[in-house]
Amino acid sequence: MNFGKSATEKAQDAASMYGKQVTNGIEHAVDSAHDAAQNALDNVSGRIDSMQAQAKPAVDRFVARGQELASNAISGTRDAGVRAKKAVSGYASACESYVTEQPMKSVAIAAAAGAAIAALLLLSRNRSNQRTRYIER
Repeated sequence: MNFGKSATEKAQDAASMYGKQVTNGIEHAVDSAHDAAQNALDNVSGRIDSMQAQAKPAVDRFVARGQELASNAISGTRDAGVRAKKAVSGYASACESYVTEQPMKSVAIAAAAGAAIAALLLLSRNRSNQRTRYIER
């Protein structure tokens, strides 16, 4: 006649019950840790989205300002080129007029300028030759 559970069976039942409680506790802890990690990730993701939304207008302003500066630089360069072209054209016209009005004087000035340039080239070449000779010694 067996009226109840033996001590071994009671111990097994108690161990099984404690094992289930421990397992449930671990599962609950894992679920809680997962939820906390997911909340932290969502919070970080929300902050990143917020920072991107705040940074975008500033980046757009910087890009627009850079484009404006580049456009101004191109325009300024173009204007300077036009002014230089007009100045050179004016000087060429003045030279042309002078040569037409004073042909002999113009030839004399050109010859003198040519002679001066030739003399400078000869001096430069002689100095270069002297330096080469000095270095070879």
